[in-house]
Amino acid sequence: MAVRSQYFFIICIILSLLAVPVLAKDTHNPVPEHEKKMAEFFYPDNAIAHIYHATITPHWIRNDAFWYADNGRDTTLFFLVNVSQGTRQPFIDAKRIAKALGSAVGKEVLPSHLPVQDLELSPDEKTISFHAFGSAWVCDLSSYTITKMTVPDEILAGIMSPDHTKIAYVNGSNLWLYSIRSKTAVPLTTDGIPDYFYGKRSDTVRYPVSETRLHTSPSPYLVWSPDSSKIATYRVDQRNVSPIWLVQDASGTGRRPVLYSYKYATPGDPAVPEYHPVIIDTNSRIVTPVQYRPQPEVSLMDTDQNVLEWWDKTGNISYLLYVERGEKTLRLLSADPQTGTVREIMNETGSTYIESNLEYGASPNVYVLQNGDVIRFSEQDGWGHLYRYDANGTLKKQITKGPWVVRKILAVDEKNGHIYFTASGREGGNPYYQYLYRVQTDGNGLKLLTPGQADHSISLSPDLSCFVDAYSRADLPTVTVLRSRDGTLLMHLATADDSDLQRMGWTPAERFSVTARDGKTELYGLLFRPTHFDSTKKYPVIDVVYPGPYTIVTETAYPASLTWNAKIYWTCQMLSELGYVVVTMDGLGTAYRSKAFHDVSYGNLSDCGLPDHITGLRQLASRYPFLDISRVGIYGKSAGGFMAAQAMLTYPEFFKVGVAGSGNYDSRLYASFWGEKYEGYPVTDRYLEQVTAEKAANLTGHLLLITGDMDDNVHPSMTMQLANALESAKKQYDLMVMPNKNHDLNYDPYYLKTMMRYFGTYL
Repeated sequence: MAVRSQYFFIICIILSLLAVPVLAKDTHNPVPEHEKKMAEFFYPDNAIAHIYHATITPHWIRNDAFWYADNGRDTTLFFLVNVSQGTRQPFIDAKRIAKALGSAVGKEVLPSHLPVQDLELSPDEKTISFHAFGSAWVCDLSSYTITKMTVPDEILAGIMSPDHTKIAYVNGSNLWLYSIRSKTAVPLTTDGIPDYFYGKRSDTVRYPVSETRLHTSPSPYLVWSPDSSKIATYRVDQRNVSPIWLVQDASGTGRRPVLYSYKYATPGDPAVPEYHPVIIDTNSRIVTPVQYRPQPEVSLMDTDQNVLEWWDKTGNISYLLYVERGEKTLRLLSADPQTGTVREIMNETGSTYIESNLEYGASPNVYVLQNGDVIRFSEQDGWGHLYRYDANGTLKKQITKGPWVVRKILAVDEKNGHIYFTASGREGGNPYYQYLYRVQTDGNGLKLLTPGQADHSISLSPDLSCFVDAYSRADLPTVTVLRSRDGTLLMHLATADDSDLQRMGWTPAERFSVTARDGKTELYGLLFRPTHFDSTKKYPVIDVVYPGPYTIVTETAYPASLTWNAKIYWTCQMLSELGYVVVTMDGLGTAYRSKAFHDVSYGNLSDCGLPDHITGLRQLASRYPFLDISRVGIYGKSAGGFMAAQAMLTYPEFFKVGVAGSGNYDSRLYASFWGEKYEGYPVTDRYLEQVTAEKAANLTGHLLLITGDMDDNVHPSMTMQLANALESAKKQYDLMVMPNKNHDLNYDPYYLKTMMRYFGTYL
């Protein structure tokens, strides 16, 4: 009996070891060392650091003048442009700043890579201020003497008034005001308490655990009146929102785990964060509640850059965009800042979500004219366009029309009766490229101001007399020019230089189009080849994905700055260096096209556009014999992680290897505003269609799940629940939990090397 028991015990041990998911080792098909080095060269931060003169951000200091920084190979150049005189002159010496800053911090600072952020020129143009090495600094431009500012971090994180005399900032649960002249601070509110606070967003969208762990201050959620006398903001009530927890197991060697608790609303919860609009007079410190029901948290609040309140030019009226839970009803309100009384101007409802801007979380495309007429964005005819209403909300005129979309209202020139806006899809070719247009407020005189098939990034002068146009494509280095208001070229500012990358054998990704599953809709993407590409070989394919549905994954502009799309671009190039052809494309259900195109994903998140990806990859394989689509891998992070896992479990015969990072695998566990907008509200059993764990038994390929244990955006419990379902289905998978990492882990070198090693082993 004893011997038989021993055998039984050994067999149990062997079976248990077979079930344990162990991260893959690089045991077969090892990647040559030079290919690994090339892959590391194309890490996003590294690749972008080798592109020069590409990112020009104009800072307008007068109607006819602006300054900008231009990163060169050997130094950073600063120029001051006077438009009326037609001059461009150097005005800051980067070498002197680097030397002074290096002396202040006790380390070498290179003028070609000045580690400065948030640089601002004073109104008198005599000093600059900036952040570097975790501190704030002021530099006197006459002597280049650098002084470290001793203002607390929470004040530095605040928002300066338009007259540059004071800063509104968050202090605990209240808003405070700091006077720059007197260097004193006073509270604007005093009755804020934890979970019922002023001037910051809720825990659900603010990442409070990361704030605590990384010792960062929250960005205020407010907007100043033009005369700097009042603030429009919210008092946020999350007292009844359910808590959620994270356990920091690796808080320090030999230390006990640390428990973090925060409030987090999920779809269908009886209580979600409520935003009570208030107006604060900064002189009297009187807080006036706006007399309207609180705003439930919606997707527009998933950014600290844009507030759903704004002011008219006089500061005598504030406007509010009120979005119902589920985002199928949108209301435009006006409020009297003295009394808080509210008037509803108009509302729009729909069977799916109503958008005020196709850019996720961006400022609403709404402008109120001085006579009370309203210009606003709507998709009511199936495309995103501008409409004009009278002060009572009655439609007067559709301003723009056609099978294309308005992206953003940049400015309204009431004196000349013009609206300046960006739009895409009107000029033919790639429908995602943005162009600048001007149209009269009555809908006449539509004019294209930025010629050339490219993606145009625009900065208008304050008086609308001219604009800076940075135009590029994924395969066209950025050219930055100054144009007059009618589009006439005034001055060339910069042309991007990517010769460092070309010397490494790099060529830009190839643009392509394919037909969607419906056999008629054109889809657009990029194809990445390794620098050692050999057309006579067969290459496995990696599909790098993000389903949105609020954005696209394919870069349309030149990938020269650390934008989200650019970092994905260089991740694709990095992967291709290991011997793959990498592809991005945007299927049905993603953003920036027609309402019907977008609505494919509504209540259908598990679709992810995957049928379009499969159809598109097969079309590419018929064009390019070097593509081996018997070996297709897939990678994505966040919603892309969800898509990668869905691909492996829904189409296991097509996708053979997947890496899914920080995936929101079940919208029932993600933020309420996300699921309720894209999957539907109220919450019903329809949500089951997107639960990735329900498909666990379908896994046949190799799947690696990655999560950070301190992810306060997409909670790691979703990864663990998918892992549990895979184990219950007796499926082998791989799992990596990265200690002390939040949602921003995907450009960590350890993360990238793990992903590369996994594809190298199995694909």
